[in-house]
This record gives sequence, C-alpha cells and structure tokens, in this order.
Amino acid sequence: MINSFFGFEMGRRALSYFRQGFETSGHNISNADVEGYSRQRVEASSTDPFTEPGLNRPALPGQVGTGVKVDAIARLRDQFLDLQYREESTVKGYWDIMTQGLDTLETFVNEPNGQSVRVGLDDFWAALQEASKHADSSSARENLISKAGTLGTYLDSLSRNYEEYRTGLNEQVSLAVNEANTYIDQISALNLTIREVEGTGGNPNDLYDRRDLLAEKLCSLIDCEVSAPSDMEDGEYKIYLGGRILVQGDKARHLELKSVPGNSGFYDVQVEDNTFDHVSDTDVLTASIGQKASEAIHSVAVERLASETTWKVGGGTINGAVGRLPVSDPDEAMNIEGTIRLQVGSSGVRATGNQMNNEMGSPALLKFPGGTDRTEYTFRIASQDLNSMPGNPEEMYVTVSWNSATSEWEMSSRCGNSSSGTVSAGGELSLDELQSFLQNDTGVGGRLEVYVESSGSVDRLVIKSGDNHLLSFNDMKGDLLSGTLGLENDAPVVTVEIDNDDTLRSIANKINGAYNNGDDMPDDPSEWLHASVKSDGGGDYYLVLESDVVGESSRINVMGSDAGDSYAARRLGLMGGTAAEYSTETLSTSTDALVMVDDDRYLSSFNEFRQARKISASDGYKASSMEDVASGIVLSLKNTGSSAIRVEHHVSGGEIKALMEVRDDVILQHLESFDAIAYNLINEMNAVHYAGHGSGDYSNVTGTAFFSSTSVVSGASRNLSVNDKLVQASGLFAASADDGNGQSKGEGNGDNAIAMAQLKQAKVMAGDSATFNEYYEDFIARLGVESQRSLSMLSNQTTLVDQISSQRQSVMGVNIDEEMMQIMQFQQSFNAISRYITTLDEMLNKVINGMGRVGL
Repeated sequence: MINSFFGFEMGRRALSYFRQGFETSGHNISNADVEGYSRQRVEASSTDPFTEPGLNRPALPGQVGTGVKVDAIARLRDQFLDLQYREESTVKGYWDIMTQGLDTLETFVNEPNGQSVRVGLDDFWAALQEASKHADSSSARENLISKAGTLGTYLDSLSRNYEEYRTGLNEQVSLAVNEANTYIDQISALNLTIREVEGTGGNPNDLYDRRDLLAEKLCSLIDCEVSAPSDMEDGEYKIYLGGRILVQGDKARHLELKSVPGNSGFYDVQVEDNTFDHVSDTDVLTASIGQKASEAIHSVAVERLASETTWKVGGGTINGAVGRLPVSDPDEAMNIEGTIRLQVGSSGVRATGNQMNNEMGSPALLKFPGGTDRTEYTFRIASQDLNSMPGNPEEMYVTVSWNSATSEWEMSSRCGNSSSGTVSAGGELSLDELQSFLQNDTGVGGRLEVYVESSGSVDRLVIKSGDNHLLSFNDMKGDLLSGTLGLENDAPVVTVEIDNDDTLRSIANKINGAYNNGDDMPDDPSEWLHASVKSDGGGDYYLVLESDVVGESSRINVMGSDAGDSYAARRLGLMGGTAAEYSTETLSTSTDALVMVDDDRYLSSFNEFRQARKISASDGYKASSMEDVASGIVLSLKNTGSSAIRVEHHVSGGEIKALMEVRDDVILQHLESFDAIAYNLINEMNAVHYAGHGSGDYSNVTGTAFFSSTSVVSGASRNLSVNDKLVQASGLFAASADDGNGQSKGEGNGDNAIAMAQLKQAKVMAGDSATFNEYYEDFIARLGVESQRSLSMLSNQTTLVDQISSQRQSVMGVNIDEEMMQIMQFQQSFNAISRYITTLDEMLNKVINGMGRVGL
C-alpha cells in the first residue's frame, strides 16, 4: 500500500525540477551575449513507478507513477557543426592574414598611380631617349643621371620596406605563437578542473563552453584537430597538430620558435619535443625554406664554392721581343700590327664532336698533305681541371704538325710549364690516335676524360671534365678542333685588327666598341668583356680585359690570327708572356659552385641561389638551363662537404601559417624579382655603356660603367646606383658610338645612347621573354591577381563561416523570447504543483485532524 505522504514526495520532486528549469532559463538569459556560451536545458524523466514487477509486489491496479526527476543540465551543441566551424575558422584565419599581407605589399608597390618603380623606369627610359637626341647637352646628361638615381632610390625604398615588413611579420609570428601557447595552457588547466568536477558527479557546462571557445581560438591560429567526445575512449580531451599531441588531459605541449640560420634567423614554428634542425651541418650550407616547399629530406653535397669573381686577362710580363711591350704613354702609337681574336664563353662539362664514319676502321682526321694543304694545327682546351701552376692556369695546347723528314704526323702538348714528348702517328692521324694522345700523353691525367664514343657505323670524340668544370675549345692555328672534330664554343668570336698607329687606349676602345656592333657581334653581357688601361703606379701602362659578368661560363679566350700569329696579343700582354706562345695571361679566374642535390648535379655562378644550371644530357651537358634545385628552397653555400636539408611543416594552416608564408614565400619571391630587375639592368646598361665614348675631355674614353657593378644577384635592388665617376663628371656618359678604329663618331653622336635606350624594348628578362617594363608589369599583374584571389577567398570563407555560425547559433544560441516562454511555463507549472501540494496538505489535514471526532 502506498504511503499517505507519497504525494508530498512527488510534489517535492516536481518543485525541484521546475525550480531548476526556471533557474537554468535565467542563467541562459544572463549569458545571452557571452562569447562561446551554449544554452542549457534541464533534461528530466519520470521516476521509476511504484511498484516494480515481481511476485511479491502489492496487489495494485497497475503501476503508479512516482513523479519527475532531473537527469542532467545539458548543453545544446552540434558536434558536426562544431567540427565544421573549427576547420573553416582555420581556413578563414589563413586568408584573413594573407589578405592583410598582400594589401600591405600593394601599398608598398604603390601602383598604379603613385610614385613607384614603374614611374622610375618610365622616367629613366624617357631621360635616356632625350639624352640620345641631345648627346652634347649637359642638362640632358644630368637629367638622365638624376632619373637613374631616382630609379635606384625607388627600388631601394621598395626593397627596404619589404625587408622591414618581413621583420615585422616575424615578430607577429612570435606573438601569435605566444598567444597559441596561452590557449594551450588554459585548455590544459581547464581539463584538470573539469576532471575534478566530473569526478564528484558534477556537470561543468560553463567550463566546457570556455574550453570549446579557447579551442576555436586556437584553431584560428593553427590547423589543430580537437577530439570529439565520442573519440575520448580514455576519457581525456586531446588536441592534435599534424598528428602531434598538443593537449592531452591536463598535460600540455607548446609550440616553439626555432630560428632558421639560412632565413635571416627568422622563426619556424615547431612542436615541443618534436623539434628538429632544418640543416644538419650549417658549416656547409644554410637554407631558406619556403612554406610551400614539399616535405622531404634532401641530401646535398657541396663539391666546390663559387668564386663570384669576373675573369680578367692582361698585364703579361715585359719580356724582350716576345712579351708585353712597355708603354709609358697610353695615347702614343704602339707600332704594333696584327690580329687578335677574342671570345667570351665556354662549352659544357662534356663535349661531343662530329659523327665520323668508322666502317674502314678508326676515322682518319689528317691524311698525307698535298702541296697546298696545311701542315700544322694548334688548338687549345681550357678548363679549371687543368690548373697546373699560377700565372698560366687552366689551359692545354696541342700541336699537330707534319714532319716532312719522316713523313709522319706528330703530336705534342703543353699544359702550363709542362710539355709532353712528341708522339708520332704515321702518315695518317686517326681519331683513336688523337684520343690516346689526349688522354694518356698530354699530362692532364684524370683531369680530363677523353674517349671515342661508337654508335653503329659512326665514331665521335668525347671530352669530359673530370670535376664537372666547363670546357672551352679554341683553334689557335687551323681548324682541326672546330672544323674536323666539331668541338667549339658557341659564343661569337670578335676579330680586332691592330694597326701601327693604334695606341693602347684606341685598342681598348676598339675592343669595347665591338659590343652589339654588327650582326655577328656579341649582344649579351655574358658574351663579352670590357677593356681598360691600367697603370702599375710606376709609369707603365697595360691593357686589362674583364668579363662583364661573373661565372665560369664567361671565360675570356684570347687567340691570335687564323694563321696562328699571336704577336699582337703577346705584345699587348694578353698571351704568351710567361710559359708558352699561346698561353693566356690570366689575372683572375671565375669558378662556379658545384653542388649535388638528390643525385642531380648543378652549377651556379653564385653561392646563394634558388635556381642553378643542371648538368644533364637534356642539353648535351652544356649546363645552360636554369631550374629550381629544390622547389621552395634557397641555398646559401658556406663550405665544401655534405649536409641534409629537412623540410617539415608542423603548422600547415591558420593565421600563423599565413604569416610565415607571406614572410618566406611571397615577400622573398618579390624581392627576387626586384633583384633580377636591378641586376639585369646593371649588366645590360653597363655592357652597352662600356662600348661608347664620352664627350668633351672624355671623348676618347670608353669602358666606363654606367651603374656601379655588382657581382651577385641577391641584394642588387638595394645597390642600384649610378657610377660615382658619372655623378662627378657627366661627360663620361658614353652617348657616342665607336667608329671601329677606336675613335668617337663625334661630339653630337648619340648612337650608343640610342642602343641603351633600345634596351627598353629588349627582351632580356625571364629567360629573354620579357622587357624590363613587361617584367615589372607582369609582377604587378601577378600581385593584383594574388590579392584579388585572396580577397575573394576571404569573402567566400567569411560567408561560409558565418553560415556555419548561424547554424550553430540556431542550436546553441540563446533566444530570449524562447527563454521567457520557458520561464513562464515553469512558473505556471510551479504554481500548479504548489496548488497540488496545498490541496494534498488540506486532504491530509482533514484526515489527521478531522477524522474520528464524531459530533464535534
């Protein structure tokens, strides 16, 4: 039988439920504007009925309900929407920072209507055009020098702003990492408190909300993953970053800032206990690794460093009738008559000659000479491999001559001061005999590999550098090398005729004036040189030839006449003054860096580079095509040796990722574009300016640089400046062209200035596919497209996040009207159950106090 007071217990439970519902709705309204708060609801269910089924249950008509109970106060959340929101917040955070970064860069660039590099280029070309029209006008020259200086200022200012912003972004990375670590610490601390509350049977909804809010803020910074309640098999709340645990329960693992030496010491972001060095041996090299670089481990072997120097030739030893002629006055006639041939260039690291029929055995190169046939040939093979002694390096001369007394072809060679013995080849010189001599008898050992390559019915001579240096081939007498064997450099050969009336200065002017002065003349700075008259300080003057650009491929090759006469070259101190008649008097050499990256070898004229020339069969081992050595990586070589480069990105999304990407990818690539403009403008302008004559007192002066020279590409945009000599004396501006005899075409001639002005239309950028203006305009267009794309992606992502947020708010958001309805409902229910309890009290009062009192 049910107790008489049973109803009171049922009423008490109902009062407790309605009160908690009332208070929960009040709590919801109180937190309606609190960020991250999710509304709560009292989850109730009916209590177990009286009585439970059983053999001993009271004989009652069915079961009697016992009231209501509160099971929990639950948060209203949608896990799927929470997951979507966190993921899309990461993407939005990325595009938000990327848009800000590109917008800032657009401000620096200041296009299309501001004072910018484009305006500086246009003004420079206009001033150059004006100077070509008025070559004798000092005001036109001064205006040009001023506009060139302004262009340099624009480029310097732009690059400086980029570099300062890059430093600022690095500081932002540091602040963002500190913020992320603060969130991680707060989440782990909350996990401890939540676990304690849950251990006592509590339901810490507000702490859950706070933890979820912190996790969402963390996801905006980095692409972390938050474990859902269904994933917490061990009961611990976890946050991952790329599979690495950041938070597990009350344990926290922080993000760490790792300085990258090859990236100006700027920070990479890594996970604590998972840190690594990007470069295993920084004594060998350092590397700047872009955020878009694919994750990998690259093996790098630095086999040699680049000298980053130009080639210089001249200043040979004064040596009687065979060495350099002493000159006390560079403007007096030298009484020298002869021919010199000059070439700037080389072949590849491996050269393959013409195909020759081998059906009758080894092909015959030279046969028994007839009455008019040539009986002597001399050729030169040059390479850094052949460096035998200072003062006469990197060259081997081979002479093949007919001995009429024995009716045999004889071969001999000289490498530095070392000479081979004479080797006889019989009445015919075969390809195999020449190969054997070159490989075994010249004294070059393993520095050159010379062999005959046979394929079917043809043979070909192959010469390969033993250490992957560039080879150079020149016929000094005859054409055995270029004509018969088919081994020659690709660069044009310039012939300079020297007359008795020529002075040292006029000879220099002839050499300088050859640049871009005809169809067969060199028209690329890498293919030519400039001559200058130097003084030893003791009253003696001599000629020095210097390549216009650095690099092993800009080797200066000096030759005499086709007949092998080297008299003029020797008297000028360019050849043969030290060891042998055909030796080049080299003052300085240039060596390319040789580096192996993941089993591929590359040559580079610089020690800091993103792209280098790959040594491969695709271009006949000429190493002429530029390509990335490893996508997204800039190498900076320090020493020979081996090192590994580890590319691993712990952070792959969010605001921190975007900060690093703008810093390491976008800005660096833009700076490389600015450097390319400056470097190529310096080389192209200087190459043409070297060829021209000044005006007034400087009308007989050539070989002057317009811009201050730079030997490396990196940082060129910060160093674009007019040569101080021109600033001090504008008459040095080389507007006039050379007349071919080492003299100016005239005071008012502007042919050379026109040639400089024509550089505006010359396609010398981006692999000879764009002009300077087109290259810069392409850069502006790319920046605009990137910025527009970023803005579009941010807009789309913001819309998507807002849509998901709206869906979340429909579930977790507090609706005040709805809560007020709940309050009214609970109030009415509370009043009703109160009335029920009052009525029950009155009933029991009647039973207790009224029953059994008869007649009263």
